[in-house]
Amino acid sequence: MYERVLIIDDSQEIRDFLSDYILKPKGFEVLTASNGLMGLEIAIAKEPDLMIVDQQMPRLTGLEVLEKLRERSIEIPAILATAHGSEETAVAAFRLGIRDYVVKPFDADEISESVDRALRESRLQHERDQLVQQLMESNSQLQRRAQELNVLYGVGKSVASSLDLEEVLHRVVEAAVYVVGAEEGSLMLLDEEHGELYVRASKNLDSKAQSMRKKVTDSLAGKVLQNKRAIAIGNDSQWKRTHTALLVKSLIYVPLVLQNKPIGVLGVTNHLKETSFDSNDTRALSALGGYATIAINNANIYSEIERERKTLSAVVDKSNEPVFVLDEKNSVILINAAGRAAFGLANANKVTGQPINSLVKDKTALAFLTQLEPEPSEMKAELKCEDGRTYAAEMTLIEGGVRSIMMQSLD
Repeated sequence: MYERVLIIDDSQEIRDFLSDYILKPKGFEVLTASNGLMGLEIAIAKEPDLMIVDQQMPRLTGLEVLEKLRERSIEIPAILATAHGSEETAVAAFRLGIRDYVVKPFDADEISESVDRALRESRLQHERDQLVQQLMESNSQLQRRAQELNVLYGVGKSVASSLDLEEVLHRVVEAAVYVVGAEEGSLMLLDEEHGELYVRASKNLDSKAQSMRKKVTDSLAGKVLQNKRAIAIGNDSQWKRTHTALLVKSLIYVPLVLQNKPIGVLGVTNHLKETSFDSNDTRALSALGGYATIAINNANIYSEIERERKTLSAVVDKSNEPVFVLDEKNSVILINAAGRAAFGLANANKVTGQPINSLVKDKTALAFLTQLEPEPSEMKAELKCEDGRTYAAEMTLIEGGVRSIMMQSLD
């Protein structure tokens, strides 16, 4: 950006000399005025970076121009030029804030050096203001990144600690809307049978949008799913119709990919906000999409484990002999009906997940059951149980501290 210098002098010759031989060759944009009043009006309207003001001029003197600007609280660096030396004029001029004082006639080097001296302070001030502004912007960006990291950390903890898929997915969408400052958010999963995306979790969507299904082959979200690449559409000052069949000003869609297989799309949209999303928003949304994918994978694994546990439980339940399994914390993973009957737990509301020491009262039986790393000789025992019968119990160690105990009645 060019620096602008205003020359206020009633001499055409001096104006041309300063403009053509001093200022323009140094890259300055030059404004000129032939009298004090005209110069004052230009200074107020244009606020140049520097003024070279003649003292003796028609309508307003140089000092009067400076006084009028000060009355309006307009501070423009100035050089006062005069045809004769006057200590009184110089003192008055410096009180009005001039940067330099030159006596006519002046040569090119003198006025060039005076211009550089006069602008040095304002240039330093400008650089300082730029640095302060950059620092403020950087600080603001750091604060925003810190907030995003806190939110991402919180969602990550939620994913790691919760098996409630519904809760985690809604938390992911809420975090997406918050982190990028969006109006709406949604998490869509793929219905492979029908080739459609449906909303699984949402934030601020109306009921119509929540129930809408998008064809993978004919939607922007479907394109993201197929390409496995995020898409961001910014604000171009006009309402933009996208394949979503919704009028939006900006949006981001990121794919959810599980074991290299696309399973859904996480998206945020703005309908009214003028602000566009940036690359940091896309990265944050991708991280949240990763958390959602982890949650879905965890839920799938848990569902499969639970299904297998129920199947095993149903099979084991058919046995007339007690069978149960404990985890590394001595909590019950599985116990069949015969086992519940043997330890007097037939009427207990919930046994699975309970610590074994809260269920079994016999100290001998409890000491045997709670061994985490028993010697081979300690993996068999005779146990007197609550049903009054004596059982031969045999423990089998499973990886990770899990133990299976099978019992056979000796009576």
